[in-house]
Amino acid sequence: MKKTPGSNGDGFGTAEEYLNAAKSMRNMGEFDLALNVCDKGTTKFPNNSNIYILKAQILITKFKKVQKPDILKMALVCLEKAIKLNPRSYLAKILASQIFLKGRAYKRARAVLMDVLKNLPDDEKAKVLLAEAEKHIEKKPKDEKAKGKAAKPAAPGASKDEVIVVAADISEADGVKTGEGGQWELDEKLVIDTAEDTADDEARMEVFANKLTMFGRLEGMQGIFIIDATGQPYKVINKKKLDENAIPSMVFNLFKASVAGASRTNFGSFQRGILIAPFGTIIIVNVFYATLALVVDNDANLQVIEARIQRYLEEVAG
Repeated sequence: MKKTPGSNGDGFGTAEEYLNAAKSMRNMGEFDLALNVCDKGTTKFPNNSNIYILKAQILITKFKKVQKPDILKMALVCLEKAIKLNPRSYLAKILASQIFLKGRAYKRARAVLMDVLKNLPDDEKAKVLLAEAEKHIEKKPKDEKAKGKAAKPAAPGASKDEVIVVAADISEADGVKTGEGGQWELDEKLVIDTAEDTADDEARMEVFANKLTMFGRLEGMQGIFIIDATGQPYKVINKKKLDENAIPSMVFNLFKASVAGASRTNFGSFQRGILIAPFGTIIIVNVFYATLALVVDNDANLQVIEARIQRYLEEVAG
């Protein structure tokens, strides 16, 4: 008897079905269920890098909620597997570099980001993250560098935890060249700070996300993205199965390039931009500490949408 999709007991017959189901559960806040779906997906499709990347994204979101450092270690393991399966995976490398930055493993972050920029030299997100890594690397005392000694780490306080990422073993053969021996500084620890030092930023982003409901009933709306200062999607409302990886990355690069262009010419500051794509119109909006991207049908009433954007900005500023 011929099997139909789902006849194996889990309800899904393709990798895409696992991805869609996990994304839906993640969007509903059911992180553990979403992770369980990813695990089943990787068991059935062990060579699909996208499932590992999605699992890492869900773990990163879960970390923001529960602040347990081991969750980021698990996310890194998933990203490493994804890169081994697809050495050119942009998203996996960007996510890994962000975890390394969070964990103060700045040389690891630099190694991964330099590899990204080798293939995408104009990528603004990678440039921003690399600048952050370089800033911290340059702070190391020169005399300790000359002696080849690592700076002695400060004793972790009550709000910190150290995670040794024993699985971080991606070498030049796997597509990552560090220029410093070919590996990701395997003796360097991740020091994850779970203090509430980013509470204000998180609160602002939560306000930005909560106010998105005012766009929900607009005619022709396909999707809404709130993107943070590093280019990571913070909140996504996806009505038409839009690519939740490609669109935030493209929007972030366009936004950064527009801001830089306005700054260089002294013509003002970038506040709005419109991109006409085959699948719809993307409206890019500067929202203080974040970027808002609205994807609407190409024949949508832009005047109505513009009025709603203005109202949104007034409310989040209040």
